[in-house]
Parts: sequence; structure tokens; C-alpha cells
Amino acid sequence: MSNKVKEKMINGEKTLGTFLAFESAAVAECVGNTGVDYVIIDMEHSALDKSICTDLVRAAELAGTVPFVRISDVAHGDIQKAVDAGALGIIAPCLRTADEVKRLVDYAKFTPIGQRGFGPVRSDLWTKGMSEKLGVAGYMEYCNQRLLVLPQCETKEFLENIEDILCLEGVDGVFVGPFDLSISLGVPAQFDAPVFTAAIERILKACKAAGKFAFAFGGNTEVCKQRLAQGFDSVACGVDAILLTHAYRQMVAEMKGGDLI
Repeated sequence: MSNKVKEKMINGEKTLGTFLAFESAAVAECVGNTGVDYVIIDMEHSALDKSICTDLVRAAELAGTVPFVRISDVAHGDIQKAVDAGALGIIAPCLRTADEVKRLVDYAKFTPIGQRGFGPVRSDLWTKGMSEKLGVAGYMEYCNQRLLVLPQCETKEFLENIEDILCLEGVDGVFVGPFDLSISLGVPAQFDAPVFTAAIERILKACKAAGKFAFAFGGNTEVCKQRLAQGFDSVACGVDAILLTHAYRQMVAEMKGGDLI
């Protein structure tokens, strides 16, 4: 599967994603059929684990949607299993320094950029996919170009090091976690606080200067529209569990607003 998200953004187009927290391939398939460009399988803030990751990646692919995975930690096993399953984007939380981000790149990308291990895996149809067509060296280059590595900017320390981080080979951009970033800056969920708005400006400036992509989470469509207008290349809007809850609340409110129930 090609990384249509990366291709669209290289062409100057904005992209839209959302988070998946449900342990359900059916939900992933349904969300994938809505027109979003990508889904983020969330291994950090959910009960999802590595055993279900492949099924969710497969469901997204079948729906024609690019699968990303947010790992819970920068660990070899978590990253290796996600990319081997077919994730085309790796989002990593809780990072602070360029050295930590370099370790992320090492696990996610093949040599000469990183140190990812090669083996018979699903994303390569167990060696009957692109490695058979391109050879091992060509396949590794293909994977490095296709995979987006996106460390999250959600700590004060990451923000202070963002220019150095974006200079690292193999880092394709950053993903802004606004809630944790605001907390780290001492203004929890105060997204109009000067220190937070200055942080957003610095992130966008650093991404533009480095020629890297800027992603951000938004809890609703109004926030996401604001981020795109500010200059972000992509937004991930909402989480499946929250969006489902809101949809049902609206239905119940509409049904109970009349005289029939």
C-alpha cells in the first residue's frame, strides 16, 4: 500500500485522520470507509495491544485508509511489530531529547538511516512482496521513504529541542499533543494562553524551516480547522470512542426532545 498521506502532503494538500481506541477491526473498517486519509491505532491511551494491531492495520488497508500506529513507548519490540504489520506512520509520545528521537528512528527505519531488522513479515507478504521485486536493498530504501516517523511534541523539553530534533535524518515531522504540551508548559488545556500560542508558532516555524510535516490533534472540527488555517499540514480529529458517544448522545437528545418518549 502506498503512503497516500505523505504523497498528498508533498503535493501541498492537507490531510485528515482520526484515532482508533476500540479493539475492533470492524470499527477500523467502518471508520476507514468514511473518507479519512488515515487512522491512528492508539497503543498509548487505550487497551489496545500488539495482538490486535495487525488486525486493525489490515482492516484500515482493506478500507483504503493509511494505517498509523501510536506506540506506547520507544521500544524495539513495539516499533518492530507495528512496522512489520504494515503501519505507514509511527507516532511516539513522551519524548524530550534529540537522543531519544534518534533511538526512535533507529528502530523504525532501515540502514543507512536506522537499524530496523529485516525478516519475513506481513508488510512484505512474508518476503513475497516488494523485497522480491526490488531486492533487499531496494526494499529497505522503499520502506524508509514510505514510512512517516513522527515524534510527538508534548513536553517542554521537546519544544526546547525541536530545531535540533527536526534536523535528524529519518524524522519526517512532528505530531503535536496539545493537552500534554499545555500541561508541560504550566497552562493545562489553556490553548489561548500566550505561552501555548507561542509554542505553536515555534513548532510551525521549525517544521517549515526544516522542510518537515506538522501534524496536530484536535478534539473537534472547529479546533482542527483552526490548526489547518494556522499552517499545519494534517490534523487528527477526535477518537472513535468519543465520537461514537457524542453521536449517540445527540440521537438520544433528539428522540427525547419530543413527546413520544
